[in-house]
Amino acid sequence: MAMHKGLKLRHIRAFLDTIEVGGVSAAARKQGISQPALSKTLSEMEAMLGGALLERRGRRLTVTPAGEAFRRHAIQALQELEAGAAALSGDGIGDVINVGALPTVAGSIFPGVALDFSRAHPGTRLSISTGPNLYLLDRIRSGALDLMIGRMPAAGDMPGLRFDFLYEEEVILAARAGHPFANSPAPEALRQCDVILPTRGAIIRRIVDDYLGAQGITEPRCPIETVSLATGLGLLEGSDMLWFISRGVVARELASGLLVSLPLGAQFMSGAVGLTMKHEMTERPEVARLTAMMHEAARLREATSG
Repeated sequence: MAMHKGLKLRHIRAFLDTIEVGGVSAAARKQGISQPALSKTLSEMEAMLGGALLERRGRRLTVTPAGEAFRRHAIQALQELEAGAAALSGDGIGDVINVGALPTVAGSIFPGVALDFSRAHPGTRLSISTGPNLYLLDRIRSGALDLMIGRMPAAGDMPGLRFDFLYEEEVILAARAGHPFANSPAPEALRQCDVILPTRGAIIRRIVDDYLGAQGITEPRCPIETVSLATGLGLLEGSDMLWFISRGVVARELASGLLVSLPLGAQFMSGAVGLTMKHEMTERPEVARLTAMMHEAARLREATSG
């Protein structure tokens, strides 16, 4: 069956943005339109395609199997359109490297590398996407991303992919400066305070769950789950909540003294950070240069922290 003639680029962007940011309200803000307007666009798209692409389960918005199938093709189509527009624009940009950046590197090691790379290679553009790790992994498999930078995916998510190790990074328990339990043992603080956990799809969630189980804390007081820096920081600043998060996400806030880290006393609260890409992919020269710079930045990081 031919694609409905009424389907427009705005429908596809609304659909992909809603998935990327995890909700209609956030997608509407990203596009600079009202939530009802974006909801109407999504409804029009589902009507034209003849099926539900998104569904709400409780307070969560999830992608239907039909939506997943359409999303893979939509990403590739949009990428081709953007590449075609760039080729016609005459802006002098030759190659584009599509990078997925997980929160643990998005605000720490990667921005510096991106700046250095852009200065050294002005003819290559970096297109950087963020989002949940499963979403970014799916974009790698579809060819929409060249690589993902962040924590090593779970073994079950690795078929067809390879992981290039950069460094180890710990998971910490963060709190605002001046927190009443800042100098208390972490288990005691966790029994007295509300805690923000990583979302269930986050790679570090299992590490955190294992730690809590080892401490005998089977039901932590967890009203909120997030790995978003903006959200987590706002929550910590306005309360006595504690937050399990990768150190790299809040590295600047720790260095500035805005946040503190409660000692966990557990050696296993760490994991590998590196580069994930298709197993059979042959690196383009510009991608190889970027990965080499990431390795150099990782070596410098380890040397200065050691």
